[in-house]
Amino acid sequence: MHMRLVRVKVKTDMVSELARLYENRIIPALEHVKGCRYAGLMQSARQPDECLSLTLWNSETDAREYEQSGVFISLLDESRTYFLESSDFKIQLSDNLTLEYVPVPEEPVVSTFAVAAAGTSDDDVSATAGSIWVRIVSLKLRPDSAGAFKQDYIARVIPALRSVRGCRYAYLTERADQPNEVISVTSWASRQDAEAYERSGLFVKLLESQQHLLSELYQWKKSHERTDNVDVTTSEDVAVEHYNVVVGRSFT
Repeated sequence: MHMRLVRVKVKTDMVSELARLYENRIIPALEHVKGCRYAGLMQSARQPDECLSLTLWNSETDAREYEQSGVFISLLDESRTYFLESSDFKIQLSDNLTLEYVPVPEEPVVSTFAVAAAGTSDDDVSATAGSIWVRIVSLKLRPDSAGAFKQDYIARVIPALRSVRGCRYAYLTERADQPNEVISVTSWASRQDAEAYERSGLFVKLLESQQHLLSELYQWKKSHERTDNVDVTTSEDVAVEHYNVVVGRSFT
């Protein structure tokens, strides 16, 4: 299975309009695209102007063919009216041949990931249909430790998450162009369930048990924090992002 993320900056007063477009135009279009299993639009809890389109595919080939078919570009063009304008401007000639400065919309960031491990029965992505909250955890690994991390995720993390109330699915994904970076995506029946999981200490416990597989810079950070009792920020910190699922549908 393959996961595709499209991250966009949206005018905050137009998120509901984008959601309507996603539900009435984008989801019906994706439903008829070969290999697409799920599509969902999510809004960041920390940055309300950031939205994420998450799609799941049978294979990387299906996802690539979709992008190359022109359907993606067409749907993206329909959505641009809702995108936040960047601080950049382009200069162009107006109809009366005078120079004018035109703001440039924020360009979406597209990322694709191979699903290395899935925590749903038979990869049942229909579980996503009832999810309203998503946690995305990005981790930087030590060189050549991706295999060991995947084994640990399958053996310990997935069973632990399956026992937590409200957890609908868990995916571990990896990028071919960044072999030392993995992303864990978990979906939840409610925000309260996800927050209860975080308060329980289980996430911290699992993370601590994986520390020997994380990057050396991250390990240095944790050692320094324990020794000097200070908070240290590095470029390889574990990043946890929360998203509210605005609209989504499973096609399986």
